[in-house]
Amino acid sequence: MPAGNTGCDDDLYEALIAERYGRPMSELLQEQTRRPLPELLKERHRRPAPTPPRRIRMPLAPDPEGAAHYAALEAAIAPRPRRRTA
Repeated sequence: MPAGNTGCDDDLYEALIAERYGRPMSELLQEQTRRPLPELLKERHRRPAPTPPRRIRMPLAPDPEGAAHYAALEAAIAPRPRRRTA
């Protein structure tokens, strides 16, 4: 690392710690626990993973007007011919 570090990396690291563990790094370092700090930092990995959002299932029956909707969509996004300027 260069000797003239501005501390920007330290600020980003502290923000990352606060985001991951829900507390600022100063609280984690000053906490009086029986567990060592590396084990405390691994605490996040012991928590259950958040459940993913439920997916919205599409109906199994196809849209009876699907072909007309698709044709309207294609017409709307089709490139339009340019007018010639003389």
